[in-house]
Amino acid sequence: MDPFSAWGLDLIRALQNLGTWLLTPMQAFTFLGNEIFFMVALPLVFWCVNKALGRDLVLLLALSNFFNGLVKGLCRLPRPFWIDSRLALSSETSFGLPSGHTMNTTILFGYITTRLRRAWRWLPIVIILLVSVSRLYLGMHFPGDVLAGWALGVLLLAGYIWLRPRATAWLRDLRLGTHILLALVAALVVWGLYTLVLALPGGDRQTFGLLFTGAQEAMREGSGTLAGMFFGLWVGLVIEARYVRFATAGPLWQRALRYLLGMVGVIGLWAGLKAIFPAEPYGAGLALRAVRYALMMLWTAWFWPWLFVRIGLGTRETA
Repeated sequence: MDPFSAWGLDLIRALQNLGTWLLTPMQAFTFLGNEIFFMVALPLVFWCVNKALGRDLVLLLALSNFFNGLVKGLCRLPRPFWIDSRLALSSETSFGLPSGHTMNTTILFGYITTRLRRAWRWLPIVIILLVSVSRLYLGMHFPGDVLAGWALGVLLLAGYIWLRPRATAWLRDLRLGTHILLALVAALVVWGLYTLVLALPGGDRQTFGLLFTGAQEAMREGSGTLAGMFFGLWVGLVIEARYVRFATAGPLWQRALRYLLGMVGVIGLWAGLKAIFPAEPYGAGLALRAVRYALMMLWTAWFWPWLFVRIGLGTRETA
């Protein structure tokens, strides 16, 4: 073990020795970087608060997860509890570097910081720091994993802010059929890149055994998840922008009902189709996983907005 990793294990032990009273708040902080949190929070922003902000955040989340998984697969480094199982105060199945929770919160809350008044910009930064510390305390990441999550998060966020207006100007003039084709190509590229990375040699399978195998399996599942997300988001957001154009405005009761009914659809697709779709044979199971996440994104970005405008839970933008 290199000295930096050994120091990281000592730091994690020192944090955990501060007491078990920290376990519950640390689990709460780490939840702010969890898939479930984003699945619950981002539709609220998109449907009921600020559509443009919600659109940016969900695109950033998809890009963050894509690059994070790709780097994890290239590095194939262990987590602290792979080396010392006593450090595990939570559970994760993927590789360690970079920290996904840290990278996601750095990108999403970092973007929110750019949209806030100066007096409130400290709050998202504090959240990023607390999530990062929680990943150390729970024994899920080394300090280097967290530092890499910060660095990659800042780079990706800066790239998105620079590229967004340029890409929007080009994409705006494309036909819907071209968008659908490009979305399909993007989904296939995501799946292909993950498959290619998994085929490359690397990592210490012999030392970490089932933990290493489980991390590779998590990456394969991630390829299906991300392929579906990219396709569904791309097509759904284009259709909404051209043919629905809903407004987030409305009385509080209307927004609350809009959100609650919409989340019934999200959870139904996420959990219901997971229970229905078979996982075997493996190839079919992976394809159905992509279909499940594509349908979730289509529901969130397009179909539910179209439906709630039709049933009177929302209106269309005036301009």
